Amino acid sequence: MPAQDFAGRTVADHVEAFTSGKVAARDIVEGLLERTKRAEPFNPIATLDAEGARAAADALDARRKAGGSFGALAAVPVSAKDLILTKGLRTAFASVTMKDNVPSIDAEAIAQWRGADAVLFAKTTTPEFGHKVLTDSPLHGITRNPWNREHTSGGSSGGAAVSVALGLGPIAMSTDGAGSGRIPAACCGVYGLKATLGRVPHEVPPDQFGQLTYLGVMARHPGDLGAGLASMSRGHRDDPWTLAIGREPFAWPDDSGEHPIAGRRITVIRRMTGGYLDPDTEARLDAALAFLDKKGAHIKEMDGREIDWKLDVARIILRANQIERFADILKNRRDDLDPSFARTLEEGNAVDVVALRRALVDRTTAFKSVQRLFADCDLLLTPTVATPAPLASQNQFEPLVVDGKPLGDLRAAWYTYTIPFNMTGHPAISIPFGRSKAGLPIGIHFVAPWYAEAHLIKLAQAFDAETGASAEFPPGFAAGA
Repeated sequence: MPAQDFAGRTVADHVEAFTSGKVAARDIVEGLLERTKRAEPFNPIATLDAEGARAAADALDARRKAGGSFGALAAVPVSAKDLILTKGLRTAFASVTMKDNVPSIDAEAIAQWRGADAVLFAKTTTPEFGHKVLTDSPLHGITRNPWNREHTSGGSSGGAAVSVALGLGPIAMSTDGAGSGRIPAACCGVYGLKATLGRVPHEVPPDQFGQLTYLGVMARHPGDLGAGLASMSRGHRDDPWTLAIGREPFAWPDDSGEHPIAGRRITVIRRMTGGYLDPDTEARLDAALAFLDKKGAHIKEMDGREIDWKLDVARIILRANQIERFADILKNRRDDLDPSFARTLEEGNAVDVVALRRALVDRTTAFKSVQRLFADCDLLLTPTVATPAPLASQNQFEPLVVDGKPLGDLRAAWYTYTIPFNMTGHPAISIPFGRSKAGLPIGIHFVAPWYAEAHLIKLAQAFDAETGASAEFPPGFAAGA
């Protein structure tokens, strides 16, 4: 069958082309697989399932010939981060210790995408067990930024961001534990959404009541975030956060009729803790403020140091959960682990019960602090990260260095903006908004009240109409090229 390069087209474009009979699902898949080969130097794919994707496409084509009906993601090629369980397809967690792991079940969100007739073609790269915001691992190597291979893709959903940026499917499923979906989206120039706690089922983690990790969506076109989210937001009996009385799955498109910008009260926080902000990043933030002002938003700024964001709380809870889950691997297979993951687990070993008890209380304090902010505004706006993507050689435990000057701990210097909202449950989005003088993408970060994902997506659409970001491709990967 002739391959069809659908890179750059929306979810709706894929579905319409297939269901109308204009193109076969197999043709879409063959075009996608050819493009995947060209992406290999950037290393976004952990496990490619070419034959599985072809078989799924052939089944869809047969059903269409038989006059069957289809789901909302019919013939849409999708990928999923290598931390998300996929039945019959290797889920290695980027770890040598799990390199032969083939799950017998799908994660519920994957099952929902498959039920909507999406075609899963690959698992995307991540650091080992998703433990850091840089995407490299002993099993899969370094995943590189599609705009400059010398720089990181960000993490831990780096492979997902690179895949979307290079046109390997219109949407990808990510995870986000402290910004792991939004950070690489900003680094790679795509849209990344972390939904409200409980919007998307995430029934796999052992601590359901204390988890900080969310399944999310990355996309080139902001409206496709809504399409992906709508097809993965039914509840699951084993995720208590999805069981709210009267809860309905996310519905998209949103027909509220409310303008996403005009009249909105937006609180801007340039620096969460008073640290460094890259001049190019700050310039793009100022440009975003000018755009918002032109569109009728009511803007005020606040000093992030007025809020105790409890940033160490997320680290303590994450580390406690990680050591509980992976203590046996650290004990028995330490030499097989990424040294930075072993060090991360050692941090978990050092968390005592008093510190954990305090952190659980402080998580509620952080939630209430953010709720008070929303009493006086409709949206929060920050940079996504303090600088464009660092070099691919950046070490998780070494200082962030800019222009030869060490800025301190990577976590404190680079990605304080995303961490609080994993604790508080609020939905958040990274929106691509231009590039640095060196050509690296820059993202801005909006946070909304609980269950306001539709507002964030409509806001992203308004920005995309201004910037045309959804039409931009890294050099050599333009649609149809």
